[in-house]
Amino acid sequence: MISSPEIYISVIVPIYNAELYLLDCIQSIIRQSFTDWELILVDDGSKDNSLDICKGFAKKDSRICVLHQENSGVTAARRLGVEYSRGDFLCFVDSDDTMDKNALEVMVAKMTDDVDIVTTWETAEQKISGTEYVNRLLQKTTNLALWGKLYRKDLVIRSHALDIPREINIGEDHLGNIRMSLQARKVFCLPAAVYVYRDNQTSVWRTRKCSLAYEEMFRNAVEAELGSRISEFAESWYRFQLYIIYDFVRHKVKFSYKRDWIARVVSDRHRYNLSYRERIVKSVCNRVLCYWVLKIGKYVKELLC
Repeated sequence: MISSPEIYISVIVPIYNAELYLLDCIQSIIRQSFTDWELILVDDGSKDNSLDICKGFAKKDSRICVLHQENSGVTAARRLGVEYSRGDFLCFVDSDDTMDKNALEVMVAKMTDDVDIVTTWETAEQKISGTEYVNRLLQKTTNLALWGKLYRKDLVIRSHALDIPREINIGEDHLGNIRMSLQARKVFCLPAAVYVYRDNQTSVWRTRKCSLAYEEMFRNAVEAELGSRISEFAESWYRFQLYIIYDFVRHKVKFSYKRDWIARVVSDRHRYNLSYRERIVKSVCNRVLCYWVLKIGKYVKELLC
């Protein structure tokens, strides 16, 4: 067993109707090789046996705390967990996922004095600035979720990372990470996949329907977060917007290329080295034609491979 007198971690699990997966999730945390932790289980008004499962574990282990609230959404559940947390470091785990036995140990080892976030599932081991991490989040070249990471609690609180309106129920993790990274000193990236993500086909993410109204609301929220610093992220912000247009195209969302922000993006004379997909999205200003060009291009690439 490994512990640290300097680091105490609050592991927070938001729960809603997760009885099928909850046992595995909780047991994976209890079995961690790093032992200086508390586990906060936040039941978000579950209608199944999730709350009873949580209470059963809490009776057997004094390190486990169970909270309950009326259904208010995953972000509110996490926020409640943070409010009751005692650790200076936070680790968020989704109730249908698990962690490798050494997950906390691996992340704790990289939480040095100047590091505010340790993130896993990265392509290479390196320490980067918060600004560089914002670039990666905007370009979606990193894990956008809150899971698989270790955060300093004070960063989560002062950045208001969890003070996100409930209407933003897709991409709230992405937005929260951007808020934190804008204030983070250093982010330590690890290629270790110590967090085991379950691709739940019934999740909000999997069952979502892409819409013009929602994606534009989310775009505006990200733009507001970048605020006066948006010029620091000019290329990444540009690629972020291109990706939204790409989402419109591939999900067959009706939209007009004459829409102000879309017109600005496709007409922008930049010198960025765009990918094939980005060039198509920018150049083919017809959503139906763009859809088929992308589809045929993907088919041709598969044939060549």
